[in-house]
Amino acid sequence: MPVKRSTATIDRALWAALLAAALVRAAAVLWLGDTIPYSDYFYYHEAGRMQAADWGFLFRHETVLKFAKLNWWPPGYPLFLAALYSLAGAHFRVAVFVQVVLGVLTCAFVYAFATRAAGRRAGLIATWLIALDPTYVFTCNLIASENLFAPLLALGLWLAVRDGPGPGATGRAIVRHFAPAGVVLGLATLVRAAGLCVPWVVAVWLWKRTPDHATAEPSAAATDRAHRFFRLHPGRVAAVAVLGAFFLTLAPWTARNAFVAGSPALVCFGGGLNFYFGQSVGPLGYRELSTTPLAGLHDVSTIDRRGYALGLSYIAHDPLGFVTRGVRKIGALFAPPTYALHANSAILIPDPQAQPELAGEAAAKRARQQAKDAVLHGPLAFVAALHTYLLLAGAVFVVWRGSRSGVGLAPELWLAASIVAVWIVVHAVFWAQPRFRYPIEIPMAVLAAATLRSRYDEPRAKTAR
Repeated sequence: MPVKRSTATIDRALWAALLAAALVRAAAVLWLGDTIPYSDYFYYHEAGRMQAADWGFLFRHETVLKFAKLNWWPPGYPLFLAALYSLAGAHFRVAVFVQVVLGVLTCAFVYAFATRAAGRRAGLIATWLIALDPTYVFTCNLIASENLFAPLLALGLWLAVRDGPGPGATGRAIVRHFAPAGVVLGLATLVRAAGLCVPWVVAVWLWKRTPDHATAEPSAAATDRAHRFFRLHPGRVAAVAVLGAFFLTLAPWTARNAFVAGSPALVCFGGGLNFYFGQSVGPLGYRELSTTPLAGLHDVSTIDRRGYALGLSYIAHDPLGFVTRGVRKIGALFAPPTYALHANSAILIPDPQAQPELAGEAAAKRARQQAKDAVLHGPLAFVAALHTYLLLAGAVFVVWRGSRSGVGLAPELWLAASIVAVWIVVHAVFWAQPRFRYPIEIPMAVLAAATLRSRYDEPRAKTAR
């Protein structure tokens, strides 16, 4: 009975966390109703609008030539917006309310992953950490691909770590069980290309897992090749299943790139361009191509090849610079997430000179936004930064403690830590800004939850003794 009461309490607390996630996101969206898309957010909105108006838009060579940024972005989020706009009209406010639902789903999938990694109590803590994460709450009101990437990432991780087939399972059963993780991680990568690194981490983790059983013997009619395959270590079969499903999910868009853009980029173009931005001398980050040695190049694959070549030449001439730039990029990756709050300050104000009759409305709208900005850029900015560094501290602590103990971390926590580590390395090689950290706050929250869970359990254990 005590176990049942504890489980029921956690279940009620989970529903409370999901309700809180929905309420705070809906409140943010309603409070910031004047926010309009700008910069990349506006470009995403326009891509979705044009795709909704013409479903052949992304599949024409003219699009590749005319809309440069679309070559550097995966198609998932514009297609998501296009589907919404086809149903409800090209109104970005529709998208932000749907993103409230996506935010709640992210919390639910985080709970499933964290529970598998460190128990139900840690799952509940991780859910609250994401439910009340200011970065996640306020990005919900932006036309940003992170809103779609996060639930797919959390779902893919849970699918990879959930209970597998029992002892004696055939290789085919293992493939059926783990392939959905590869499909979902493939869909996530079609939303943000940095997701390319995640299935590799998952596959290595599965490959190295120590099984508690072997796969069942195949039937006598099986070929020698199939016989050898199904007798493989179950973790290796699972790893192959994840990667195979992942690449099959990417394949249609890779084929589109080959036939429409003229080069079979796996997900999108821009890897070489970003490598150049991250390795060149000067300020880190995006610059107009006209101000770089890439000026005058128009073919996307040529830009990438040239970008990689330039980046490698900078490294060859200044190896130490590769290290110092990497440190700067890691610092940029973990800078305070003020972007998520600042981007919500973008509003459209009538021009009193062109429309004198709207001068009062313009003044009132400006004053209203100034009052909101005082909160966004003051206490909320402080809370957002504090939340980030608490997550980071909790994640570092649990890994440090696990490395010093004889028992070590649970395998799923090592997976979470590995994803964070690889994500950092990838952005230290290419380039980084705080916005790029958004996805790894999920594994960071799981690791921090394991720390908080242990801090909670230890005093109880001492009291029991």
